[in-house]
Amino acid sequence: MIYLDNAATGFPKSDAVLRAMQEAFVSCGNPGRSSHAPARNSDRILFRCRQLLAERFGSTPENVILTKNATEALNIAIKGLYRPGGEVLTSTLEHNAVMRPLHALRAAQGITLKQFRVDLTEDAVTVENFRIAAGERADMAVVTHASNVCGRVLPIPEMRKAVRREDFLLIVDGSQTAGHLPIDIRTLGADVLCLPGHKGLYGPMGTGALICNPDRVPYFRTLIEGGSGIDSRASGMPEVLPERLEAGTPNVYGIAGLAAALAEFRFPEREHLLYRQLLRELRQFPGIRLYGQPADPSCVSIASVASVASDARYMPVLLFNREGTDCETLGELLAEKDIAVRAGLHCAPAAHRALGTLESGGVRVSLGRATTEADLYAFLEAMRSIR
Repeated sequence: MIYLDNAATGFPKSDAVLRAMQEAFVSCGNPGRSSHAPARNSDRILFRCRQLLAERFGSTPENVILTKNATEALNIAIKGLYRPGGEVLTSTLEHNAVMRPLHALRAAQGITLKQFRVDLTEDAVTVENFRIAAGERADMAVVTHASNVCGRVLPIPEMRKAVRREDFLLIVDGSQTAGHLPIDIRTLGADVLCLPGHKGLYGPMGTGALICNPDRVPYFRTLIEGGSGIDSRASGMPEVLPERLEAGTPNVYGIAGLAAALAEFRFPEREHLLYRQLLRELRQFPGIRLYGQPADPSCVSIASVASVASDARYMPVLLFNREGTDCETLGELLAEKDIAVRAGLHCAPAAHRALGTLESGGVRVSLGRATTEADLYAFLEAMRSIR
């Protein structure tokens, strides 16, 4: 199979991830509850995963909250940090994992929700749009680091600098950039970074994290209450992180797999070069319309991981339609040729509205660390053969 759906989940996972999950399955008990060996084994796994995530994203282990996915992390952050009657700012490229919690809060708690327009070519325009929309009233922003639909990267550090108010909270959805770009939460300027373990980090599905900036740790309301392993006499959840936001038994097996994935992690570079190549090739196809992509593919070229950190403006994600074939049909025809892509609205109607594809949807191709040049040629040949 030619797998080009890495924006949904990174595939394939490594043998080391599977082995770590199998070992945890036969050796782990419930963490934080007992002093016996199986419980201690789990304690070590959880701390190791927190430690690796903290090192990767510039935080500290106690400020890493383990979740089952980025959606849960975003719900914990949004619903735990909003201010009643406040104004929340978000972008025109957001996923439903951001938009639906915000709409729920607007309906139930009366928050004001504002959107700023992301310019698909000029970062300076995006920053200015963000600054103007924030004004003096917005007290929190929840924004994607990069669109899951078209791959556009938002200039988060510059946006943070444009709104310097101390009481302004910035929550960033790193679902499409974690594992693809070097990220330090302090440099990024975020107060909270939410991410999945199963996409660019290549951990198991059912894993994720909420990471706090150690210089600006906010106080969270709790979204879920229950056993935490500490302060059992108290009627409420503990005040300290991470226990305050981690009620109940965690997914130790999945977390063991995520820790293994983090331990072997290396930043991919080839996927960005292949993205540039695929972008050039698709531009030559008759009847193909690309959305939200750079006019000059050379702007996504890289020489090193360091250049990715400073220069990347697009993730290796392409959205397109082909004249005369609706996106769902094209996705099915490619699947019949054993090529995995994703068609439709990608759980992000706001982004499709901004791109002009809300009615039609689109076909998304997303590259990953296992993508090869041969995979791209197979995909392009399949596209030529479909009438």
